[in-house]
Amino acid sequence: MITVEPGDVVKLHYVGRDAKTGEIFDLTDPDVADAEDVETQEELGPVKILLGDDQLIEGVEQAVMDMEEGDEQTIEVPTEKAFGSRDSDNIKTISEREFEQHDVTPRRGMPVEIDGQRGRVIMAMNGRVKVDFNHPMAGKDLEYDISVLETIEDTEGQARAVLDKHFEDQYDLSVDEQDITITFDADVPEDMGEAIEDQLTKLNAVENVTIEFEADE
Repeated sequence: MITVEPGDVVKLHYVGRDAKTGEIFDLTDPDVADAEDVETQEELGPVKILLGDDQLIEGVEQAVMDMEEGDEQTIEVPTEKAFGSRDSDNIKTISEREFEQHDVTPRRGMPVEIDGQRGRVIMAMNGRVKVDFNHPMAGKDLEYDISVLETIEDTEGQARAVLDKHFEDQYDLSVDEQDITITFDADVPEDMGEAIEDQLTKLNAVENVTIEFEADE
């Protein structure tokens, strides 16, 4: 059996559940969403994952690397290989004035994003707001249904799997065997191009990466 390894790209469907309650907290399959009446604001569909790039929680990635194309599996993921334990240091007290500056009235249960961190308001009282920045599934054991739909082996397919997560029509891709050249639009920041180059070099199908930027008109 040929299994996948770090640097490979796989196309997956998965369903993540609270192992104790069975409640779905994350999924990619629209058919499961319809069957179990799960509401989501995101467009559902298979995801392409670069293994070894921390795009999956540890327990799920380990399971996928023991699978091959066409495999389906249900796994238990303990807290320490999921989102970790809850950490009291991730609960912050913030002045209500910071919310007022953005015309926001904080309410218990409200999702917020502050300095790039996502959290949830757990208390708003006396001008102070407590926000919990722990992952909602922190401290919980999980269960995942995983389906490996496809392993993407060609150089172009692997490269586009990485690029399309961040950019839509903002790049041109040229492929010469295992060598790729990406030309970004002028409005793509150069530091983003450097970060993508680091990610692309992790791909097993890619040997050399060249990043270029279009000149401003």
